[in-house]
Amino acid sequence: MTRRAAFAATALATSLVNLLLHAASYALILKDFYAAHPAGSPGFVRELHRSADEIVVWAMVVTALSMGTFITLVMHWSGAATPGAGIKKGALLGALFWIAVNSGLYASSRLFSLESVLVDTPCSALTMASSAAFAAWMLHRLRGGER
Repeated sequence: MTRRAAFAATALATSLVNLLLHAASYALILKDFYAAHPAGSPGFVRELHRSADEIVVWAMVVTALSMGTFITLVMHWSGAATPGAGIKKGALLGALFWIAVNSGLYASSRLFSLESVLVDTPCSALTMASSAAFAAWMLHRLRGGER
């Protein structure tokens, strides 16, 4: 498999893995936590979120593909070739990325409560680290062990 084909296949698979891990994190932990620690009144919270039938599918696809490609690109640049190396580098990437995003949203909007930032950040960082471990493994595997 060519390097470009390996990268593209990894980015696509990592996009799916990251999306599924985020969905699982939301379903298992964050959904109930957000309900218990809302960012505002029930009416305000209802206005913030789209219902399942209102989700903009193309935008969700773009988000998933962009994040998977971002994670794959960073793992490629870092030279991570094992899941262990990927999770270490992904943990640092995830922590910095999600601290920046969630702190910025908390600072400039009413989308999150402080409690939500403190719980969402490690959940999202762990998801990114796990996805990075997958990307490092798959990149190495598809390239036949070459860097």
